[in-house]
Amino acid sequence: MDEKILLAELTKNCGKKKEKVLELLKAFDLANLGYKMQEQQCKDVHNRVLTEHEFFCVREFKRGTDINVGDRITDDEFLFLLSDEDFDRVMKLSRPIMVEEKITDENGYFLENWAEMRCDARCKLVEYIILEIIPEALRPIFWENRIRITIQEKLIKITKEAFGIAA
Repeated sequence: MDEKILLAELTKNCGKKKEKVLELLKAFDLANLGYKMQEQQCKDVHNRVLTEHEFFCVREFKRGTDINVGDRITDDEFLFLLSDEDFDRVMKLSRPIMVEEKITDENGYFLENWAEMRCDARCKLVEYIILEIIPEALRPIFWENRIRITIQEKLIKITKEAFGIAA
């Protein structure tokens, strides 16, 4: 394939579709932000429960931690070091707080499903990039791999760079 022809088609597509791409990028970034905020809210609740109640490490894990078996766990990041029973207890103690703070309902389902919104926004953005921006000759290869997260992330990063948006 002639690179000059592909580059000309890409340039033309970027110019004509810029507004829509920017709109989809904003939606994706917003969904990403919502997801991160919700994730932080959950961590904050778990950390509060870990601070107010005593939970101890039962699993040996040396990579990047100074936590030993028998040490108190006070950070959500190390929930995996708890026994299954203690983990379940942290979740049980967290649930009423999550409901009170309007993060989840009584059954533990998020009131705003930011993970799903982020996934949907990512898919819409990636599909639009493939179908409308990428030169037609290259579309089948990208379309075939559109659900691979590494391909999605690379396409989004390249698109942001092409449109002058900090990644």
